[in-house]
Amino acid sequence: MYLVHARLRTVPPQELPDDLREAARAGLKPGDRVEHLAVHPQPAGHFTLGFYLLADSLEAAEGRAESVCRRLLGARALPVAQLLDVGVPLMPVSLLDSRAV
Repeated sequence: MYLVHARLRTVPPQELPDDLREAARAGLKPGDRVEHLAVHPQPAGHFTLGFYLLADSLEAAEGRAESVCRRLLGARALPVAQLLDVGVPLMPVSLLDSRAV
């Protein structure tokens, strides 16, 4: 399972609907293999969709998250927005246990 973040920006900047998570989840299909979806609102119309996906590789997980985002945007399950990037979130080095490295 992979955690993949998709960062988006509404066009034009606007408030996000309160039911954004439910609307996005309603647009998911079983073949998407999304185990969990979170929405992280940010200032000025930016938001992040956090996907926990089942996939055979990181590349496949990132590709699927991008595909799902584009489908949700096209189906108007999300506000009109621009997909900025998709990828695995990085942890700051200060949060890593130096003994595990």
